[in-house]
Amino acid sequence: MALEKTGIAHPWTSDSIEGLINDNDKAGLKAVLPDGTLIGYIGAAYVLDEAEIGNLCVLPEYRGKGTGRKLLSSMTDYLRSKGCNTVFLEVEDTNAPAIALYESAGFVKYNQRKDYYGSGRDALMYKLS
Repeated sequence: MALEKTGIAHPWTSDSIEGLINDNDKAGLKAVLPDGTLIGYIGAAYVLDEAEIGNLCVLPEYRGKGTGRKLLSSMTDYLRSKGCNTVFLEVEDTNAPAIALYESAGFVKYNQRKDYYGSGRDALMYKLS
C-alpha cells in the first residue's frame, strides 16, 4: 500500500492487492532491490486467451530507469505462457510517460473513455495482440 501512495493517481485498495496475491486468475510481479526493498510491481487478471493489466507502479525515484519496462515485459511474457493472445490496459490521457512506455512496448490505442477519471480526464484504452 505504501508503494501505491507514491504518486499513483488511482491507487488500488488493500482488498484489490490481496486479491491479486490470492486469486488463481490473477498475477503479480514485483521489482525488488538486493536489500529487499520493493521498488515496483505490476498486476494483471486473465481469462482464457485475454488479460488485463490493472496497475503498474514504480517508486518515483526509479521511474525512467527501465524498471517499469522490465515489469511490463515480464508480465506480457508470463501472460503469453498462460495462453493469452491479447493484453488490455487503460491509462489516463495525461500520463505521458506511461503512454510512451506502453506504445514503445507495442500496445495500440483502440478506444477512449471520456471523463473516466473525472471531468476532462479521459482513459485511453490500449491492447497488445
